[in-house]
Amino acid sequence: MLNTNRFSCEITFAIIIKFTLFGLVWWLFFAGQKIKVDEQQLTNRLLGDTVSKQEKIQ
Repeated sequence: MLNTNRFSCEITFAIIIKFTLFGLVWWLFFAGQKIKVDEQQLTNRLLGDTVSKQEKIQ
């Protein structure tokens, strides 16, 4: 019983440390990166030309 509680505490501590490190890496390298997205180009890329063809028909 004592080993089970110790093991769960160690796993919990390891998970907290991992999430903290992942958050730190994200904040250092990715948080300030902003990418401007052209909505029309994204729509055409994801859905193909069907959307632009339907817009021309209407």
